[in-house]
Amino acid sequence: MKFKNVVVSGDIGTGTSTLAKNLAVKLGWEHHSTGDFFRAYHLEHSIPLWNASAIPAELDKQIDNYIFEQLCDKEHLVLDSHYAAWFARDLKNVFKILLTCDIEEVVRRVTTRTHTHKETENEVLERIKQLDHKFRKLYAEESYLEPKYFDLIIDTTSSTPEKTLTKALSAIEKGLSK
Repeated sequence: MKFKNVVVSGDIGTGTSTLAKNLAVKLGWEHHSTGDFFRAYHLEHSIPLWNASAIPAELDKQIDNYIFEQLCDKEHLVLDSHYAAWFARDLKNVFKILLTCDIEEVVRRVTTRTHTHKETENEVLERIKQLDHKFRKLYAEESYLEPKYFDLIIDTTSSTPEKTLTKALSAIEKGLSK
């Protein structure tokens, strides 16, 4: 088997959690989400989601190190995480998927759902900006969503979750059978 794990990354609202959960079910693999952890942390500490800078840098690094260790040590994991593909960029046995989406659609999706609270357009845009800023501050002066780090890129702007899953499964299965 060429790939032992899958990482799904993308900006908020692109469908990373939905795809990762669906992939885990279809593949029969375990699912982990850094978003779930951080949403719980935000709620527990009464921090608005858009305020990524309020998360201690050491906590970010601990979670990111844990994710990297899981990718190295375990098999049959599907992880959705903003930064995980960047950390796994040199791991040849991890299939890395980037989800992209038009910003207007991202804002529409995120402002119509509630994770910790109902977000506004400004909060969505600020959260995207802060995630990028924090990554650059902690790790590298480049985007964690740089296409060169991914095996598959899917634009979800007008794609249903089912179509996105079909595209991802097809690409993964081709890689798994090599």
